[in-house]
Amino acid sequence: MLSWEKIDAIPGWFMFQSYCVWRALLDQQAGTRGESVTGDLFEIGVWRGRSASVLANYRKGAEKLYLCDLRLEEGPVRAAIQSTGIEPANIVGLSGPSADLPSKLDLKAMHHSVRWFHIDGEHTGTAVYRELEFANQIVNPQGIVVIDDFFSPRYPANTTEVIRYMEKNPFHFRLLAVGFNKGYLCRPEALPRYMDFMASGMSAALTRYGAKTTIFKTTGPWDTDAVGITEFVPDAGPIAGTDNEPQRWHMMRTKHVWGPMRHLQNGLRMLKQAMGK
Repeated sequence: MLSWEKIDAIPGWFMFQSYCVWRALLDQQAGTRGESVTGDLFEIGVWRGRSASVLANYRKGAEKLYLCDLRLEEGPVRAAIQSTGIEPANIVGLSGPSADLPSKLDLKAMHHSVRWFHIDGEHTGTAVYRELEFANQIVNPQGIVVIDDFFSPRYPANTTEVIRYMEKNPFHFRLLAVGFNKGYLCRPEALPRYMDFMASGMSAALTRYGAKTTIFKTTGPWDTDAVGITEFVPDAGPIAGTDNEPQRWHMMRTKHVWGPMRHLQNGLRMLKQAMGK
């Protein structure tokens, strides 16, 4: 059975909170019969296979796991996957720069065939933009693209070029979530599915895997669809809405995210303010 302890024993920088976010979203993709998302999994930037081992555990049936690294060491990566309790299967190893991927793969056959695409490679603006162009060709309508070092001051280009790409191509990908050094994108048509999960299921899923977090949705859909996921903030609780109305989450529909006691406390606070105390 997959566990954080097994992943943490593999060398790398993939952190515990990201492990929990990945498992929650990959579980959501598995869904229920008739609602599951199928497709291959793809990672650029593998090293020793720490995050790739998580993806290997979610690969099903005939799905493929594509692993691309500048100098891919398949032996250690396969050993890492085996250390999680499964045998490596349907792995497509790709050694070399991501710029060579279009010439190595049959993009026509792979059109919209990938449900999870992790970009953790060169960390230059040119590469990130090019990798998003590549992702647009192969990620399916319900797929997720993950950007490493999103909002990282060490690699600002990972953020600027993702934003530049989305501004130039608004119907390719939308920002879904930001948290724990990663950005999560999805197709515009998949936003209702994933945003509803963010509001109704993500917090419980993260808690189930041991991550105590707060999910912030500080603006409505007229501004941005994305949520922020942070370490738990006691004053905000597990899920918090807009700054001016934190008891509500404005998305596709209004959701109350405060319990009865919090509503009572807020009502008393507003009453005191109205009475000038």
